[in-house]
Amino acid sequence: MSAFDHHSEQFAAGWRAEYAELRAGSPVVRTPAHGGYAVLTRYADVRRALLSPRALACGRDLELDGVPGPVSGGVTIPTNPFRMGMMEMDPPQGTAFRKLLMPWFSARATEASEPHLRELVCWCIDRVVESGRMDIVDDLANPLPTLVTLDLLGLPLENWQRYARVLHEAAYRQKGSARQLAWLLEDLRDIVERRRLEPPEIETPVDALIAAEIDGARLPADTVVEMVFMLLNGGIDTSTSLIAHSLRYLSANPSARQQLRDDPALIPAAVEEFLRYFTPGTGLARTVVEPMAVGDTVLAPGERVYLALGSANNDPAEFPDPDRVDFARDGNRHLSFGAGVHRCLGAFLAPREMAVLIEQVLARMPDLHVDESAVVAYPVIPLVAGFQAMPATFTPGPRLGSAPSGDAPPARGERELLAAAELARAESPAGAAGTAGGVPGMDGVDELEAVRS
Repeated sequence: MSAFDHHSEQFAAGWRAEYAELRAGSPVVRTPAHGGYAVLTRYADVRRALLSPRALACGRDLELDGVPGPVSGGVTIPTNPFRMGMMEMDPPQGTAFRKLLMPWFSARATEASEPHLRELVCWCIDRVVESGRMDIVDDLANPLPTLVTLDLLGLPLENWQRYARVLHEAAYRQKGSARQLAWLLEDLRDIVERRRLEPPEIETPVDALIAAEIDGARLPADTVVEMVFMLLNGGIDTSTSLIAHSLRYLSANPSARQQLRDDPALIPAAVEEFLRYFTPGTGLARTVVEPMAVGDTVLAPGERVYLALGSANNDPAEFPDPDRVDFARDGNRHLSFGAGVHRCLGAFLAPREMAVLIEQVLARMPDLHVDESAVVAYPVIPLVAGFQAMPATFTPGPRLGSAPSGDAPPARGERELLAAAELARAESPAGAAGTAGGVPGMDGVDELEAVRS
């Protein structure tokens, strides 16, 4: 095998086999790619690393004793040009932001948002159902998570199509995507500045960030924009990937599709198995800040480490017969959302979104068929294993939603927005008094409190 490189086309084309070969060898593999880094491929090692924030840091520009110069750090290899919000903040700073935002993404918040989530799924399907054909990526897998995320954050839906396109094209580095990302960030800044001057009557997650304080001062606009962009970037293309992979699998496996139609109660378990098997986010990076032994190898401060989530989720030591999709798999402790203090905020929302979508697709497009000859996968998958195109056909059906068929998706009403804000205040660390006054615990919190997710 040539030197491991998760940015290579070779990896994108055969990551399962490559990971299996690495797992069978040493628990730590070192590669010279991108300045050199260590790779952890086994489930137990990856999970332990995710649960070791004191030894393995997410932050950037790290000053470490005995290590010359700052280490660029971050959660990607190589380091991203710009910081990725609280994903690249270590406790207590990252934990404080997590506590501020978690009430909007909790299990109760997700449950309360399901009626509107169903409206959005219905609206997306209504846009194509009468035609009998669609591109799963462009018409369903990308629009739905964009709409859900924008709506949850309290951002206007008027530009949802452009947001969806920009974030998707940036994921596979379409030519010109950097320029479009600059537009999106500027649009977010304009929204933040307007909201700062004229706060809405009903608080949303964006407004909670705008109102938050550090040491008595409001968060800078740049920090608010960074956080909002992180939530958009982290919540959209990974879900796009999962939707496309899952519907493609159901198209190619009619017996599995029929199994879910016959017993819809299996759908949540199927979603968890799709998350394990396909692992939309391929891996995460860390920087060693304290010596850490993995097998017979000691990782030294300053070393960069790649945690291969896709490999961990297919490790036979944790998942018997991992190459088989099994909707009845027992104890599916996959790591697709990470673990510990940096566990994904969307760990409740994304599976629910996916379950509602599968339920409605099975009911309204039961004979969905993907044109495999026209599927276009990302040529490289350093961050997300996704698709550029996935044409499909199905028997046409009627529209079912009450919303008009134009490009204006259904928005939440005042009553729904108010209920979401009240629930977030009730679930915040400050209790019913709310969180708008500040970022709680910025002066020092125990990061282990943030394992709740």
